[in-house]
Amino acid sequence: MRRRTLSRDGGYAVRVAVVDLGTNSCRLLLGEVESGLVRSHERAATVTRLGRGVDRTRALDPPAVERTVACLEGYAARIEAFAPQARLLIATSVLRDAHGGERFLDDVRERFGLPWRILTGPEEASLSFAGAASAFPQARGKRIAVVDIGGGSTEFAIGEPGAAPFTRSLDVGSVRLTERFFATDPPTDREWAAAQRFGADLLAGEIAPHVGAVALAIGVAGTITTLAAYKLDLRIYDPDAVHGHVLTLADIAAAIERLRSLPSAQRALLAGIQKGRADVILAGTLIAEQACLTLGVDGLSASEADILDGVALRLAPGDVSASEDRPARADLSEERRQDRAVEEPTPKR
Repeated sequence: MRRRTLSRDGGYAVRVAVVDLGTNSCRLLLGEVESGLVRSHERAATVTRLGRGVDRTRALDPPAVERTVACLEGYAARIEAFAPQARLLIATSVLRDAHGGERFLDDVRERFGLPWRILTGPEEASLSFAGAASAFPQARGKRIAVVDIGGGSTEFAIGEPGAAPFTRSLDVGSVRLTERFFATDPPTDREWAAAQRFGADLLAGEIAPHVGAVALAIGVAGTITTLAAYKLDLRIYDPDAVHGHVLTLADIAAAIERLRSLPSAQRALLAGIQKGRADVILAGTLIAEQACLTLGVDGLSASEADILDGVALRLAPGDVSASEDRPARADLSEERRQDRAVEEPTPKR
C-alpha cells in the first residue's frame, strides 16, 4: 500500500476507521497512522444514493435509508474485525440538508457503535484538502487547488499544504445537478445549456475571485476517479493507475461529448464507469469542466487520497471527534461533540 508523509511526528501506531456517508456513496477506510505516516489497509465504496430526492423534499428516502443501513452493517463488521483505536462516521451534504438526519445518525450509532459527525461545508473542504495534499509531495510549498465533486455539493480549497486554505462549499453536485436539470436521459441541449449556465455562474461568483495563481489542481472523489478509469479504459479498477493521472480539459471535453450522446444504460457498459454512477457521471463531468475553467488550469490530477485520509490525519491524534456537549478541538471547534471517538493509542509492538 502507498505510504504518505503527514505533518505530525509521533511514536505510536494508531489504527483508525473512517466512514464517509455521502449523497451518492458510502465509503470506508481502515488504516494505521504511525509516526506521521498513514497506511491504508482497506478501502471500500458502495453506491447507496442516500441523497435521492433530498434536494427537492429535504427528507430521506426510505429505500435509500435501507440500502445505506445494509451497507453500514457490512462496514461495521469489517471495522470490528479490524479493531481500530479510533473510529468516526462523517456525514456531508445529504445530512446537512435532510430533516431528521441527526435522528438517523443516532440510530446508526446505537446499532453499529459508530460515533458520528455532520461536517460543515468548510470542514469538508479543509479535510479533503489535507487528505489530497498528503499524497502529492510535489505540492509542498506551492499554491494548489483541491476540488471535491460529491453527489450533493462540491468543495473547493485553495492554498499551500500545511496552511489554512481558502475554502468554499457549493450546493452543486452530480446527483443534485442531475435531479434539478436533466429530466430526460440523455439530457436535451436545452437542459444541458441550463445546467452549464448554472454551474458557470455559481463558480464565477463564489470561486473565481479567490483563485489567484494555482500551480497544481487536484480532483478527488468518485466523478474524478471514474473519469480517470474511463480514460484509461479500465474494466477492473486500478487505484495505482488512477492516482496521479492527469485529466486534461481536452479529456474532459471528449468525455462530455461521448457521454452526452448515450443514455445511462449505455454509459454503464463503458469501461471505467463505476456501478451506480452512470446516471450522474455526466453532471459530475460538467462540474469538473467548469472547475478547470474557473481555476484557469489545463486539467485535474486524480487523487485516491481524499477526505477519508484527511479525517484519518485528524482522528489519530484526537483532533477531530464526534458530536458532544463540549467543544471539539483544533479547526473543528465550532462543532458539538456527542461521544468520544478516540481511545488512547497504544505503542506499536
